[in-house]
Amino acid sequence: MQPGSLPLETLGFIAAILTTLSFLPQALRIRRLGSADDVSLTMYLMMVTGQGLWLIYGIVIMSPSMIGANVVSMSFVVWVLVMKLRHLKRLRQMALCPPPATAPAE
Repeated sequence: MQPGSLPLETLGFIAAILTTLSFLPQALRIRRLGSADDVSLTMYLMMVTGQGLWLIYGIVIMSPSMIGANVVSMSFVVWVLVMKLRHLKRLRQMALCPPPATAPAE
């Protein structure tokens, strides 16, 4: 198969759909639970960096499947990262400003 051929691009699109959708369950879980506590910040930072590099590579070799997959995947990963960073900010604010103590009942 030649690079850019229809069978090879079809294979690329199938792989792109599967890998892109693999981030969806985590994103939906965060949305449902309202917490990104169990998400690894390092993993998602590494993932978005890698996807950015793959996107550049896909643009250079003009691969529609690679470009499309990485644009969509990066949107999911960036969304998860934003939720994680918001969660960390809330935790930091709670640590700096704990709720006021209630007076003991007499």
